[in-house]
Amino acid sequence: MSAEQEFFLYELETTDSGSVGLVLRAIYDCGDVHKFARALEHRIHHYDKSIQRICSYHYQGYVDAMKQLLQLKTRSLEIKDEVNAIDHKIQESSKDLRKRSAEIVRYRKLQRNANTAIDHISLCLPVLENYAKLNEHMQQKKFYQALKVLEELEHTYMVHVDNYRFTQTLKKSLLPIREQIKEKSFSEFTDFLEDIRKVSGRIGQHASKCTAEQHSFGMTEAERVKRLQEEAKKNVVNGDIVLSLDGSVVKKNDKGQRKTMQISLPEEDELLSAQDLIDFTPIHRCCQIFNVIGEKETFEAYYRKQRKEQAVVVIRPPGKLQESIHSYVKYLDEIIGFFVVEDHIMQTESSLVTAAYKDQLWEMALHQVTTTMNAHFGGCLDVEMMLKMKKVILLFAMTMKSYGFGIGSLYTLLQNFRDQYNEILMREYCAQFERDLESDNYTPITAKDEEAFRAVVTQFPFYRRGMDQEPYPRVFPFSKFVPAVYCQAKNYLVGCLKFMEHLQLSPTEVDDTVRRYANVLLARWSGSLKSFVANKKRTLIQLVQITINIGYLEKTCESLEHYISKLTNASNNSGNSTGHLVTLKDQVFRDARSEVEQQIDSALRDKVDAFLDLANYDWELSGSSGRASDYITDLIKFLETTFVSFTNLPNLLARHVCMQTCKYLANRLTDLLLNTDLKTVSTGALDQFDLDVIQCELFASQCPVAGLEDGTLAMTFASLRQLLDLVMKSDWPTYLADYGKEESKYSRVKASHAIVLLEKLVEFERKSSSFFAKGREKDRKKLLDTILRQLRALANQ
Repeated sequence: MSAEQEFFLYELETTDSGSVGLVLRAIYDCGDVHKFARALEHRIHHYDKSIQRICSYHYQGYVDAMKQLLQLKTRSLEIKDEVNAIDHKIQESSKDLRKRSAEIVRYRKLQRNANTAIDHISLCLPVLENYAKLNEHMQQKKFYQALKVLEELEHTYMVHVDNYRFTQTLKKSLLPIREQIKEKSFSEFTDFLEDIRKVSGRIGQHASKCTAEQHSFGMTEAERVKRLQEEAKKNVVNGDIVLSLDGSVVKKNDKGQRKTMQISLPEEDELLSAQDLIDFTPIHRCCQIFNVIGEKETFEAYYRKQRKEQAVVVIRPPGKLQESIHSYVKYLDEIIGFFVVEDHIMQTESSLVTAAYKDQLWEMALHQVTTTMNAHFGGCLDVEMMLKMKKVILLFAMTMKSYGFGIGSLYTLLQNFRDQYNEILMREYCAQFERDLESDNYTPITAKDEEAFRAVVTQFPFYRRGMDQEPYPRVFPFSKFVPAVYCQAKNYLVGCLKFMEHLQLSPTEVDDTVRRYANVLLARWSGSLKSFVANKKRTLIQLVQITINIGYLEKTCESLEHYISKLTNASNNSGNSTGHLVTLKDQVFRDARSEVEQQIDSALRDKVDAFLDLANYDWELSGSSGRASDYITDLIKFLETTFVSFTNLPNLLARHVCMQTCKYLANRLTDLLLNTDLKTVSTGALDQFDLDVIQCELFASQCPVAGLEDGTLAMTFASLRQLLDLVMKSDWPTYLADYGKEESKYSRVKASHAIVLLEKLVEFERKSSSFFAKGREKDRKKLLDTILRQLRALANQ
């Protein structure tokens, strides 16, 4: 077989049917068709042998598979026979079970029908029995019992037999009975409403009296002590005290006879209550009857409507209310009596008077009372009248509170009156505070002799170790403003306490209230002080003295704490006290202090700006003068003198001002060097600027204010120093290599600042000489350009 025939065979085997014609054409074109036919026959014979060999190889596996399939068929038939046998056996076994189940179902239906019949008959028997009982009660005129039986019939028994016709006849016969009972109940209820309207004032008066006696209201401290002593004398027991067999306390006299202690009982009037002054039986009877009738909601709505109309009449203030304080007392007693009755009814008939309904009426009354009192006393300037009304309103509030009514609005009303009283007082002392601010000389007090010294320490609690041994004249750190303000604060507290007398508050509550007003006064003083400093330009000396004064005003808060406790006698109960809820805020002057500190910072910055405005640098200077500029020298002298005057300032403030001033000076020098209006800087000008910075660093290293650690103040110029060293020494490789590292020599230098200063040096060299034309200068220019590109790359990161 030639290669050509082999190729034709390969093409026929591998190509698709569409290409067979082309292959056959090529065979015929060659003219060797017979040889190709023999080659094709030889190839077919070769494939037949291959197929026969493969079939022989797999024939045994085919035979084995067929044998296994025949075995599986036999096993499947066996399983099918077993399943059919099991099914037949189950069907035979369940025939008896199905038969018995059908019988059980049939008997259970019979049983259920029998039980249903018995239940229906049982439901009808109680209806007939109770109907007979109802007729019996109606004949005996026992209407309430009849209504109860009727209620049971309608809601318990007849509901279950409503489908029977005889129940309709029963229902029709019950309607006339209900109407008769309802008419009598309404008549009795109307009489009850009229009765309680007449006695509500007396009930309120009695309730107020009980509350006043319970809380010793309206009694002075001396009267309260006298009453306690009299009660103690009445209860004194002479002789031995023993317990009897029944547990009562008895007194044994000298003759050995025993006498039971007689404890004085309250008088009969004190034992009266709303239940004693009026009979509440009609209301209870009406509630029960209407509840049984099924018109409970109707009766409740009618009751609430009538009582609401009465409430509107009661809370409406009479026309002659302003004639005397007694008219207000009578007006409030009527309101108290009305709600005492409502409270009693709510306790006994909770469905008739609900808490929500009672609160609604009370809110309406409370709003009217508050409006009335505000209308008559909202603008009152008579202190005595305000004090009397305070007692009347407070007694009213305490009485209503004892019955569980919310009195938040009344306390708010009293708070407004108290705030109104204290507001007038506070305005006077705030005006005096501002006058003292204006008249103060802002110089420390100088005591020339013992009398002057004692006068100051008597007015103001000041102590300094060793001051008693100092020679005269003795100088206090604060000005005369501080003792004057402290005396004003004490006088205000005394006046504030006058309104709180007889408020039936505990010493701690009075103490805390006075502290709150004291905090308000101090806060207003702080605001006045802040405005005084901010509204007008003050000298640095004034600002420093004001700061010192504020420090001592803050220290007086502790003394005022003790003074308040002394005024309110809180120290007598210190053993039972758990601490005050309100304390004097010694940080109340924080805003004023902050404003003064800002003014001090601003004043020092203005001085620094004034000196820096005198700076007249020649930025194209060829060489430095060898010493610091005059304006820097003068500025340093001024700062040294100023910081010496900070002796009496708090150390923290003095350090803060010194630090901020040095920071500001460093920032201003940096801004001066990096000013965008400045285009060129010479090396000589940079040397002169460096001398000025060295002078500032020398001043900072001397620590002009005590308490600063060595080197702390000098760090304010560290950024500027590193920038100058970097540019003047041209230490660019070090800067570029260590950029971004915390321990870098030039870690404080920003790439943008270095770019600005380097560009100014390059611009000066470009303008002042033609060195760029020379070879060495060209290399320097290329080096600087490379450094600038690297710096810009760092700045853009």
